[in-house]
Amino acid sequence: MWDFTSPRKCIFGEDALEYLSELSFKHAFIVTDPLMRKLHLTAVKEHLTCEITVFDEIPGEPTLQIVQKGAELMIKTTPDVIIALGGGSVLDAAKGMWPMWANPDDGLDAIEGLDPFGSLELREKTNCKLINIPTTSGTGADVTWATVLTDKSSDMDRKASFGNRELVADITILDPSLTKTMPVKLIAGTGLDAMCHAVDGYLSTWRNDFSDAFLRHAFKLLWENLPIAVEEAQEKGEADSEIREKLHNASTMAGWGFGNSQIILAHSLGHSIGAVYKVPHSVVIGLTCWYSLSYNKDTEAERIAELARLAGYTGSSDEEIAKKLINGFKDLLKQLKMPLSLKEMDISKEVFEEGLDNAIEYALNDSGTLSNPRPLDYEDYERIFNYLFEGKEIDF
Repeated sequence: MWDFTSPRKCIFGEDALEYLSELSFKHAFIVTDPLMRKLHLTAVKEHLTCEITVFDEIPGEPTLQIVQKGAELMIKTTPDVIIALGGGSVLDAAKGMWPMWANPDDGLDAIEGLDPFGSLELREKTNCKLINIPTTSGTGADVTWATVLTDKSSDMDRKASFGNRELVADITILDPSLTKTMPVKLIAGTGLDAMCHAVDGYLSTWRNDFSDAFLRHAFKLLWENLPIAVEEAQEKGEADSEIREKLHNASTMAGWGFGNSQIILAHSLGHSIGAVYKVPHSVVIGLTCWYSLSYNKDTEAERIAELARLAGYTGSSDEEIAKKLINGFKDLLKQLKMPLSLKEMDISKEVFEEGLDNAIEYALNDSGTLSNPRPLDYEDYERIFNYLFEGKEIDF
């Protein structure tokens, strides 16, 4: 038995922010980062008539420690709505703060000890709701029930994923006007992240009919529109509004899909590389998705071929069509000017080898390893990481 968890409402399209004017709150706690505060906070505040507290200290890689700081401010201000305004880091941070506020005596244990299927009673304990407003088109964190946070309490930073279905927002607001300011590299990187969510969720052993429906269409929208968005942003400074809206919607659809399915190898690799080698997720995820497709091609040729047909590829067999998508994905990375090896990310051989054991251990313990269709052990990961460093195509 399984269930499909989703926000109560998804508001989308131009002027979606205006929906905030229809809501009545006493005190809004806005979680954001310094750049989003500068770019978009005014647009959000003009639709609110209540008291407002702003916590804008979220870094690019949110930590348990900064999340705890935000939760302590929530405890003092007792808002009746949390509004997360930003990219995946901000959305994850807001989701992490809520359990800490609901269980103030537990401290970090409130998030570190989360039971994915347990009852948290977040809304009952805090009398509060969560509204997510994503400003990038990639993470899908606005509709997922997991949060990825970094623990800086030890010598080696550790990225960890926590989750519970109560962390899913009450409302997600998709206003494509908020993505106008995204730079070209961020459009490419977050778009590839969303595409990887679609691929991961579709190949996951936890896939289901409901997640498949979202993931297939999300993949199609992203494959067709991401290269156009990047090209237009390069030439005109911003992508066409309709293209941005399609990417924004597709990102959330991919989040809905993989959030109710599961990540696989691409994200196990991406999470561990980010934690050990400090490479931004949006930079590495396209490369690891290509490797995931290649590693899983024999086990999941039929499913990869189904995605390939959505991308317009044809052939006489699933294996042939799947291979065309894998080659096409590499061509897409080149077109978007994304790195094709860890070496191209300025990771030296010495640094790579020094961190390899930790990277493998992190990957093995990542949830994506469990749901990957082709089994993975230490030796498999060691081989994959060495191929990743050199940019060598999977041949095993």
